[in-house]
Amino acid sequence: MILSHSSPRFLLRDNLGKLARELRFLGYDAAIYPHTSFFNALRLAQREKRILLTRSQAEAKTKTEVKCLLIKSNFWSQQLTEIIGLISFQEEFLFSRCAKCNKKLYEIDKSKIISIVPEYICQYHSEFRICRTCGSIYWQGDHYQDIKLRISRLFEEG
Repeated sequence: MILSHSSPRFLLRDNLGKLARELRFLGYDAAIYPHTSFFNALRLAQREKRILLTRSQAEAKTKTEVKCLLIKSNFWSQQLTEIIGLISFQEEFLFSRCAKCNKKLYEIDKSKIISIVPEYICQYHSEFRICRTCGSIYWQGDHYQDIKLRISRLFEEG
């Protein structure tokens, strides 16, 4: 199993999907429960010890024991900088969670996925990770370097 951050853990409202994906790239547990009412989201956040991130001023102002933060920006990069005080950029945790379903990723031998991944990918890459929940397979292709650079710049600027 690949290491990922143990805290903080986040619960994001439905309209923060891109922010959730970026937090997952960084190795943070960033859950989204689609079509969940605000009050059920509060219960889940409290039970799972998560910080609730919302775009709704009314939700953010609700008096609750759950830490609830208002995300003001419409753009994921600015949203990430809004919570930069809560998170960090640590390369060893990058890409340790599935960007799609938020589960931890596991290393997998290339021989076990050679029939699933395009042949040219297997020629140029030897390390692979898999999500045991949704079956997504990850490797350090060009997109890995692009995402890593993009996110690290946000932390340098922020």
